[in-house]
Amino acid sequence: MFVDGIYYGRDQLVRMPIVDVARVEVLRGPQPTLFGKNAIAGAISIINNKPSDDFGGSLTGSYEFNHKETQLTGIVNAPIGQKAAVRLVGYYRKQDGYIFNTTQNRDEPNVDTKFFRGTFSLGKDGPVTASLKIEHADFAVLGQARENFNPRGTYSASPFFTTIDTTLNGRSQSGVFDSRTKILNSTLDIDIEAGAHTVNLISGFAHYKSSEILDVDYTALPMLDGTNQGENYDQLSQEIRLTSPGDGPFTYLAGVYFQTSKLKARDTVVFGDFFKTLAGPFAAFRPLGDSRSDRQFLQNSDLWSGFAQGTYAITDQLRVTAGVRYSNEKKSGNRDLVITAGPTNLTPINIVRAVWGAVRVVNHSISGEFSENVTTPMANIQYDITPELMAYASYAKGAKAGGFDIRSNSLPTTPGFPGAFQFRPEKADNYETGLKYKSRNLSFAVNYYNTTYKDLQTLTFDGGIGFNVDNASAAKVSGVEAEGRVAIGDHLQLSGAVGYLDFKYTDFLRGQCPFGLAPNVQPGNFCNYSGARSTMAPKWTGNVAADFNYPVGDNLQIVFNVNADFSSRYQTSANVLDSSTYQQGYSKIGARLSLGTIDGGWELALVGRNLTNERIILTAGSLPLATTLTGNTGVANTGIFDRPRNVALQASMKF
Repeated sequence: MFVDGIYYGRDQLVRMPIVDVARVEVLRGPQPTLFGKNAIAGAISIINNKPSDDFGGSLTGSYEFNHKETQLTGIVNAPIGQKAAVRLVGYYRKQDGYIFNTTQNRDEPNVDTKFFRGTFSLGKDGPVTASLKIEHADFAVLGQARENFNPRGTYSASPFFTTIDTTLNGRSQSGVFDSRTKILNSTLDIDIEAGAHTVNLISGFAHYKSSEILDVDYTALPMLDGTNQGENYDQLSQEIRLTSPGDGPFTYLAGVYFQTSKLKARDTVVFGDFFKTLAGPFAAFRPLGDSRSDRQFLQNSDLWSGFAQGTYAITDQLRVTAGVRYSNEKKSGNRDLVITAGPTNLTPINIVRAVWGAVRVVNHSISGEFSENVTTPMANIQYDITPELMAYASYAKGAKAGGFDIRSNSLPTTPGFPGAFQFRPEKADNYETGLKYKSRNLSFAVNYYNTTYKDLQTLTFDGGIGFNVDNASAAKVSGVEAEGRVAIGDHLQLSGAVGYLDFKYTDFLRGQCPFGLAPNVQPGNFCNYSGARSTMAPKWTGNVAADFNYPVGDNLQIVFNVNADFSSRYQTSANVLDSSTYQQGYSKIGARLSLGTIDGGWELALVGRNLTNERIILTAGSLPLATTLTGNTGVANTGIFDRPRNVALQASMKF
């Protein structure tokens, strides 16, 4: 993801609210030249509104009845003299949640979000223009939209799990989940006229600090409660780009990019008093009670790249584009893990650490550094068959940086259950061809793509309580996408899109075996996933929508939208191809009905989402330690679920 030209490479940064946006660009497939080497599968580029010359603003508020969600957005734009302007954006969201936690006696996820953005621009219509953006966000979340389900084998009969609720009934028994993230970003964007050329300077600073306390056994049992983790991240970047004038047959741009970043991560896994009560064949796990592992991780990265891209119009109908980016990145990493016993654990520490080794967690310290060079070219040809219809074909090579595994529980050299530390870059080759058509009342696009991935950075189960990041697989992805919209008369517009995806592993010999399936790859007790369909990859997806507007009197209008998203079934587990964690195909319906002024001065709307109340699993997996404490004779699943049906009343006004 990129926001106003700045790379957001960490998932915490991607949480920033999307408000007061000028446009969102969604680009599928490797985008090596303009967006850099980590845009291996595509890029989402968000461009926010900048200050304008006119004084004005807006206020939008909504209240959702089912989950008691309040949202408020305020925008103020003001000119300052003849050459400057400022734009201020504030956003607030509060939600009670849609899963009732019987242990915490509250609805979850309980969300509280505050966001502010201020943008100052200077130098309108001059040889130098500049804008400075500063934004701050504060995210607080209590609980997850998580439920446990689908017990199998002896799980429900196990003396440990007889009280665990595994019925999908909108209830959770999980212990504390308390998450807090604060983000501070700034962007300085300067455009300089250099004759007929333009020099663009984009300086970016991104920072966040996050902390979480969570119950990672997801039950009411005091097993892994009090586990916590946190991250501190700082990123500084500078891009300098030269753009040619756009009135000749050959246009081009070239530039250099530098980025430095520092990531500090910590996590503590806590084994609770539950383990002190184990007896019989599980008594050997008693030393785990009141003990923990503390892990510290540090990574530094310095990246620089040079890039160029040019387009030559051979004729009025035929254009060829080519580009290339060269990137050099140096990274260093350090990871330390220490196992300690709490004050009530009187077992000798060497025995405590030996039992931790039984779940494949060992004391260790490791560090390393590396440098990698990547060259990623692209080429594209476009031909205007008619003024409205264009055909194109393209090729691009993508790459994703190598790095260090933050949370592996052992060393790569640990006998019997090797962990992970450094992993190599991931690479992709993408071919695409398609048609695009646009006229006054009709537009459509259709494309076919084929992408081959090598050295996929994949999570592999370590056989205990964690996962290792490694270049464990390769994949081939191909598909067809089509989208279109048509205006029918002056008041109705229909739109829709459909996609077919074939995403299969071509080489994956270290897959985690699901419950009930015997390993077929030795050593390591793995399952061979080569030839299997990837996780999170439905074969069919799409959407359809109808937008209707009709004037009422001289100044009012009614606007009605109805939309549907659909998906065929897909595997929701990120790490294992488990038949019990499939999300079946669904269609999700939404609608919006509004009354307001034609010029947008005010509007009152009723908004409904997921009106068919579909029960959709976003991600799922096995309950931690379930197979261990049943002697591998039983298991149950846990998953995070999408929001059910919700209806909100929304009001807005502009001034």
